[in-house]
Amino acid sequence: MHTLSLLPALFTYELFAPLLLRLVVTFFIISLGRKRLKSAHTWSSIIYFAVSILLFFGLYTQAAAIVGVVILKVDFYLEYWRNMKTVPVTGEKYFLYGMAIVILLSLLVTGPGAYAFDYPL
Repeated sequence: MHTLSLLPALFTYELFAPLLLRLVVTFFIISLGRKRLKSAHTWSSIIYFAVSILLFFGLYTQAAAIVGVVILKVDFYLEYWRNMKTVPVTGEKYFLYGMAIVILLSLLVTGPGAYAFDYPL
């Protein structure tokens, strides 16, 4: 069978793509949690740290992805509405939050990838 892919041998590493996505969104969420820890929003930083630990180890990845999407949306809108008149929200912030939500939704659908504790058998 002839595939239309240029490098079909790379498909043997398909489990590592969700792993890379999981690690990237973990470090983004940790950075948001550290920023929230320095401010008055300790409740969101605790949730950020819990979600990032679950995502890093690949434990309950789908539940962590759902909670991550919800907390990112809520936290972004709270920050947006609170600072709407004083600090403009830049396009980069929209893009970063949007990309993190897309990555979390793709982890919800594709699964945790390699080196995860909740990999389905």
